[in-house]
Amino acid sequence: MKHFKVTSALLAALMCVTMVMAPVAADETETPSETQTTEVADEKDAEESEDPEENEPEVAEDRPLEADDRNDALDAVLAKGKCGKKVKWKLDKKGTLKITGKKAMYNYKLVGTAVNANINDPSMPTEVVYSTNAPWFKYASKIKKVVVSKGVTSIGDFSFALCANLTSVSLPKSLKTIKPGAFYFCAKLKKISIPKKVNSIGVAAFAYTGLESVAIPKNVKTIANCTFESCINLKSVSIPSGVKSIGNSAFNRCTSLTSVSIPASVTSIGDHAFANCTSLLNVKVPVSGLNSIAAYAFYDCSELSGFEVPLTVKTIGDYAFAGCSKLCRVWINERQIPDLPKNVFNGCSYKTFDENRYALNGDQFTVGSITYVVSDPDIDGTGTVDVLSIGSEDENVVIPAVVEHTDKLGMTKVKYKVTKISSLLSSYNVSKKMKTLVIGSNVSSIMDNALAGCPELESVTGGSGLKTIGSKAFANCPKLKVFNISSKTLKKIGAFAFSKDTALTTLQFKKTTKLTKAGVKNSLKESSVKTVKVKKSKVKKYKKIFKKKNCGKKVKVQK
Repeated sequence: MKHFKVTSALLAALMCVTMVMAPVAADETETPSETQTTEVADEKDAEESEDPEENEPEVAEDRPLEADDRNDALDAVLAKGKCGKKVKWKLDKKGTLKITGKKAMYNYKLVGTAVNANINDPSMPTEVVYSTNAPWFKYASKIKKVVVSKGVTSIGDFSFALCANLTSVSLPKSLKTIKPGAFYFCAKLKKISIPKKVNSIGVAAFAYTGLESVAIPKNVKTIANCTFESCINLKSVSIPSGVKSIGNSAFNRCTSLTSVSIPASVTSIGDHAFANCTSLLNVKVPVSGLNSIAAYAFYDCSELSGFEVPLTVKTIGDYAFAGCSKLCRVWINERQIPDLPKNVFNGCSYKTFDENRYALNGDQFTVGSITYVVSDPDIDGTGTVDVLSIGSEDENVVIPAVVEHTDKLGMTKVKYKVTKISSLLSSYNVSKKMKTLVIGSNVSSIMDNALAGCPELESVTGGSGLKTIGSKAFANCPKLKVFNISSKTLKKIGAFAFSKDTALTTLQFKKTTKLTKAGVKNSLKESSVKTVKVKKSKVKKYKKIFKKKNCGKKVKVQK
């Protein structure tokens, strides 16, 4: 039986287990009495024997050996019994514990008994003997290998906890649940393969184990409190997309962990989740999705040198990064968190903030010669921007479908969809040399006056995602000759859209649009457009749309 001193670390782990563990239901996972689950030889006689080999309990011989018993004898069975309504266990003298049957194992309890308390000296720490009521716990020091057979679906609470010499675990494909504390304090367990069907891993299930790496199955949605706490040998962990939260102290004191990648599905990181991970160098976070970082989440991660706070984060708890003494670069726009606690970065002597990491609504940034204004920041991992201005020296301009916003170091950070050409564009007196314009597929609207007054503009093409063209959008472009739009979604062309464009005589629509009579009202007034070209099968339809009384002048519609 193992003795453990009560330390603050151990108490924290035990609190995780005892406070968060769900109550046991009266079903096949209920905790059984030991007398119902163990069959051994006369232990009293065995204990009186001086020969260590004779101290091992023998298989009970109160009935004739049947087929299973003969096999047990050959395997040198130490003990056996039930560990679920339809689950049995068998421990051989080589230290292999086999679990066979169907459905769930019973749940067991962790019990602590104070011993050697020095009542004359209150400052002396109390020692505690911890044990479980699992039927094989009396042989815990002998268990080296656990084999759970196909058909078992759930490993019960504290089933293999405190098996100090356990080094090998085999789990079946049928397994779906690993309950709280299942492998708690199995210090020599260095590796485990968690089956793909597992969708729930309980509180402190692998806390204080010797695991060196772990891949969490994609069906797991929550990394529970203290799941891997104090796994001091854990160097790598794979967190799958689909995990929504990382619980309190989930990786606390994983002192060998060097890097972690948090998927976009994670919305919250709990208290002390990665605290005291003193080898943690790199934390990769998504550009969106994460909403909160709780108190002490990365406390005393002394090797962490940089951290990028996603724009979606609205709360950061007290001392979240305190004690990260090498933290020298923080990508964060502090305007997104107006109530940021002053102690968040305590002890981070060299920190600097890069507010260009993300743009907020209304912020501007320039890529190439085009300046954009953020209209809807970082939604669904991208966000949207409007074209605000175009460099005055550009002759051939391509408005992209997506633009990447980068920080001062040139590292790509966020991708934004370019969805609008702003009405402010013309007021900047730019684009004076622009001859050709290609409109990106995500641009859905060209605002009023947006591209009016471009004296050298000759050609406008693209625009497969266009829905609206604003009033006077292309007015006063005297050299504009080609207007060839490939949109299927165009609903409206504003009044006087091509006013005084003396060279523009033909509009071309490659695909069937959603234009209506109302959608083209007065659109061609004061223009030189004489012909509208459409698909052959739609000529009749467009003749009705582009009638003189609708669009402001008489035009021909042809293929």
